[in-house]
Amino acid sequence: MTRRLKKRGSVDPKICKQWSARSAATLALLLATLLCAGRAFGQKPECEFYYEYRTVFLEKVQEENHWSLTNEQVFEKYAAKLKSDGISESEIARRLRLLRTEHAALDSDYYSRYYLDSNANFNHAPNRFLMEMVKGLQPGVALDYGMGQGRNSIYLASLGWQVWGFDPAEAGVAIAQRQAKDLGLTLHMAAVPDSEYDFGKERFDLILFSWTMPLVPIQKVLDSLKPGGIVVMECGTDFLRSRNAMLHLFDSLEIKHYEIVRDKSDWEGRREVDIIRLVAKKQ
Repeated sequence: MTRRLKKRGSVDPKICKQWSARSAATLALLLATLLCAGRAFGQKPECEFYYEYRTVFLEKVQEENHWSLTNEQVFEKYAAKLKSDGISESEIARRLRLLRTEHAALDSDYYSRYYLDSNANFNHAPNRFLMEMVKGLQPGVALDYGMGQGRNSIYLASLGWQVWGFDPAEAGVAIAQRQAKDLGLTLHMAAVPDSEYDFGKERFDLILFSWTMPLVPIQKVLDSLKPGGIVVMECGTDFLRSRNAMLHLFDSLEIKHYEIVRDKSDWEGRREVDIIRLVAKKQ
């Protein structure tokens, strides 16, 4: 295992400038077009409350409590707030039931709304760690696991990679497909949850987990990695039960790079968090 202790190398500013110039106008036009489409991307009326819950209530209550509350503690505070707002007991019970039992469906609906929100505060540019790790690599076939709105997929395709990816958020996939088309790039995308994606066997030279975690048995994903292929992963330490859990997740691979650093998150309001970065290779 190589644990890099020196300061991370800088990313060529020409790459970032080129990325911005090619995509900014296209993305703005695309968002405007998709917003006019209303609920065309899997948004469900019964899930509508969840967007405000995530973007307003959850962020506020966790920040006030130094991000220390458990889910159940958050739910209790949410129920109390709804009651004080005059929401009926039946509606409170419905929302709590969905929060406890339909997390995947709520998240899929949430991210479809999130990617269409022009005020959404996340990193719209390619992940910097990914950019560093693929610099100088011969392009091959890549899988963008939980691709979101395609910022990393499009970046890899612009370098000559054949890119496959999936995400349960239909709006995210639609944004990626349209932007890639406008840029003259090809992406092989699917709007499906992890459990429905066909990973196959020894298909990919690179598998990217950028601020996402596998929701299927990890071996199912690793079987789709070619011998000599690599996994690149970045996420917050709060994605895992323990700080070293990611190392054990990839026990069957050779760990080439592993670090935990304090840096700006691609998500979570772009605040500074403890971030895990890993590169592992299949023998």
